[in-house]
Amino acid sequence: MNKLLSVLGLTLLTGTAVQAQNMLGTVLNKASQEAIPGASISVKERPEIRTVADAKGNFRLVLHAGETLIVKMVGYSSFQQHFAQVYEGQHVQVDLTAGVALDEVMITASLANARSRRAIGTHVDQVNAADIVAKSNPSSLAELLNGRISGAQVYNTNGKLGMPIRFDIRSAATFSMDRDPLIFIDGVRYNSSNTSDINSSQEAMSALNDLPLNDIATIDVIKGPAAAASYGAEAANGVVIIQTKRGLGGLGGLDGLAGDKKVVGIQVRYTGGFSELANKYSKFVNNDAVNDFFVHGHQNQFYANLSARFNPANSLFFSANSNAATGTIPGNKDNRYSFRAGYDFSKSDFKLGFTAGYVRGKLAIPQSASGRDDALWNLLRDQKPWPYISEESWRALEKSYANDRFTGSVKLSYSLPYRIKMESLLGVDYNFIDGLNYLPYGYLQGSNRTGSKQVSNRKNKNLNWDIKLSRSFDLDPDWKLNIALLSQLTQSSESVSGIQVRNFAIPGISNISSAAEILGTTDTYFEKRTHGIYGEAFLSYKDQLFINTGLRRDVSNMIGRNVASIWYPTISAAYNLTPFAFIESWKLRAAYGESGRLPYPNDAQTAYLVEKSSFGTQVSPLRKGNPNIRPERTGEFEIGTDISFLKQRLSFTYYLQNTRDAIVYTTLLPSLGWPSSLSGDYPENIGKIRGNGMELTYNSRVFTSVSQKNSLDLFVMLNHQSNKVISSGGRDIISTVNLIREGLPAFAFYTGVSEGANFREDGTFANAKESAPQVLGKPFPTFNGSFGFNLLLLDKLRLQSLFTYAQGAKLYNITHRNTASQGNNFRASEDLKALLAAQTPGTVDYIATANKLAKYQGPRGHFIEKADFIRLSNVTLSYDFGAWIRKQTNGACTSFMVSLTGNNLWLTTNYTGVEPQIDSQGGSKRTRGIGYLSSDWTAVPAPRSFAVSVNIGF
Repeated sequence: MNKLLSVLGLTLLTGTAVQAQNMLGTVLNKASQEAIPGASISVKERPEIRTVADAKGNFRLVLHAGETLIVKMVGYSSFQQHFAQVYEGQHVQVDLTAGVALDEVMITASLANARSRRAIGTHVDQVNAADIVAKSNPSSLAELLNGRISGAQVYNTNGKLGMPIRFDIRSAATFSMDRDPLIFIDGVRYNSSNTSDINSSQEAMSALNDLPLNDIATIDVIKGPAAAASYGAEAANGVVIIQTKRGLGGLGGLDGLAGDKKVVGIQVRYTGGFSELANKYSKFVNNDAVNDFFVHGHQNQFYANLSARFNPANSLFFSANSNAATGTIPGNKDNRYSFRAGYDFSKSDFKLGFTAGYVRGKLAIPQSASGRDDALWNLLRDQKPWPYISEESWRALEKSYANDRFTGSVKLSYSLPYRIKMESLLGVDYNFIDGLNYLPYGYLQGSNRTGSKQVSNRKNKNLNWDIKLSRSFDLDPDWKLNIALLSQLTQSSESVSGIQVRNFAIPGISNISSAAEILGTTDTYFEKRTHGIYGEAFLSYKDQLFINTGLRRDVSNMIGRNVASIWYPTISAAYNLTPFAFIESWKLRAAYGESGRLPYPNDAQTAYLVEKSSFGTQVSPLRKGNPNIRPERTGEFEIGTDISFLKQRLSFTYYLQNTRDAIVYTTLLPSLGWPSSLSGDYPENIGKIRGNGMELTYNSRVFTSVSQKNSLDLFVMLNHQSNKVISSGGRDIISTVNLIREGLPAFAFYTGVSEGANFREDGTFANAKESAPQVLGKPFPTFNGSFGFNLLLLDKLRLQSLFTYAQGAKLYNITHRNTASQGNNFRASEDLKALLAAQTPGTVDYIATANKLAKYQGPRGHFIEKADFIRLSNVTLSYDFGAWIRKQTNGACTSFMVSLTGNNLWLTTNYTGVEPQIDSQGGSKRTRGIGYLSSDWTAVPAPRSFAVSVNIGF
């Protein structure tokens, strides 16, 4: 009997060993037989088992007999193979075919979970940032994202280095609040506020300038509340989720090692280039002065990263980056050093992930727009340049920010009893900024020749702490349910102290204490705290039907004391049809969700000013807060489809947004004891806006050679958007030329136009006759998008292009208006003045000329112009020397790529200025009230740039 039991036990052990074996494999490009690093390998029957191919395409995976191996890679058709039997050490070669249809990738569309694209009911764009940065050399996050996201325009509001970014995402349905999305980097809630402590908002320093583009692996862009509801009270503008490189070779996975041996990968990159004025100024009498003022900018960037896998449980990533750049405006310099590290450990049911990033930089921002002492205004206003400040004094002015930033995260996960998985993430973002605005002694600015100095010290701190519990249930072989509960705490604070002085005692001494006059001091502090609880149920059927429901509750110190909390629901569904005929995949999706925008700091708090006077202590009203103020609330319904067929891929989305409780700043009655100085300063939730739009993307493989080494792909992206004010509290809200009025698009342009000339008694021209204000268009385009091609030759040489376009938007050309009405350098008005001087007052010709001249003499409406454009945003030529370098170095060098890039190479537009995609407001809006949108106030145009990069891997 004992002998029989021993035989049976040995048989069982042998059977188990046969069924669970270590499989080795290599993933190759079918056409070139070159390794494909970063490919995702999983088991169909056990989707939680995943690994990633290493730098040489190798992988190791434990596979049971009767299971199916799945290999996927973005840009390649997927691979599946069923193994009835598996033996120890078995090796499989996986040949992937390059194709236009993007394979399934993991999307972080929810704080609760990351899921396959096929499983989510909304359209979330994922940008392969690592590939774009390696080849196309973008200089900012705006260049990286613009034209690559459906339903969004992303661009720098000013052409200088380090400038703010404007996000126009979907219908932008808000009056008063920020339009910027939330930013997360490796789970850290990132402070994306711009800094303008020593300068104007148009020339502020963008916090997004600190993002390490070379270290980014992927970017998920969630565009609306239907997908962003899990992010709560601040996600109505969307969410940008950035994942940095991790694992071997800086790829986006944690597992990529074939075997247990230690493996180290190194990547080195150099980028060098220059930039120049893209479009010459031509509308002025003296164009040479302004065109010759611009200089060639330069960039030198060195980047290296090291990835190590010491054993299956430990992986390490480290990178260093040095970037020295100058802009097209003299003195515009950005010197930046960054370091990033990541560590991952896993053992059994325990996983630990750690990231840390440090940036140190100094950005010099010359004063060049929107003021008397700015360079462009002094060059554009008069035919003789520099009327208000000498060029020597302007060049002596220093405006700069010294910047230190640390971001870090620790993520833990552990499997508890009863199959409950616990995850916790702690993220921090510390930013210390020292601003300097300095005029040396001896240079004249206004009436001051003895110098001035302004310094500021800013501390921005962000903290987020997430705790998640989740459990999966197998309801039956076909139905699966995942339940997740998430708690998220976010805390952010900003403190600013500063002082402004002038009149130094002697030349060469510039310390604050040596100044004779203190002009003012600054000492402000602000703190925001929000706590959200989010619950989610995710139901799936046969890996085809996916239904997700969630509910989030938020509390915040930004809302009124009479508002207990805010609830945000979400529900979505995705159904993947079974492939048939020529249809490779077809997904139908629908979703509804709500999210919000928090009120501004102090909207909920009433404050009084306590002052001492000759009559004793005096208390006066300072600010009236609203104890009932709530977040703006945007609900979005989205429906769409994604289909792949015959090497074509089509995606269509329609969305409908409704914003209620939109915050409008109203006037308090003086009879209630509040002074008239608080006019338009009381926040109320009385606005409603409706927006809708569609997004269409189409990718086509139009040609593939028999050898598959030559191919041509085309892509087109078309977006349509519109919005309408439903309610503004029964009144018009006007800021400069932008209007909020019921029945009109939000921020519609509204001002008078010229109705001809007024004449003096002697018949001479006096001034312009201005009409009553009228609606003249809107600042958001009706249509926008991109198109281009990707040409591959001999599997080595690649040529890519990106065109962007917009139609239906208008732009307020304050540059031309101010020059024409206040100066003597605008050619159109100066030619008319000269003609008028040669004509006789009272004659038909004189009156006709005066009526033409009146268009330029004050009324703003003539300068609200169409800003349609088509731009060649990027052309990239790259060549892959990988096979050659591996042969020459016997595999010591694993990759070698050289690329040449041109950005902003060509532009056609009906806008009369030099740049149709610009905004002097400067991106993020940090002040109460509606502000204004789409104005060109002597803003620096986007430059044309060229760069070459060399990427080498070891």
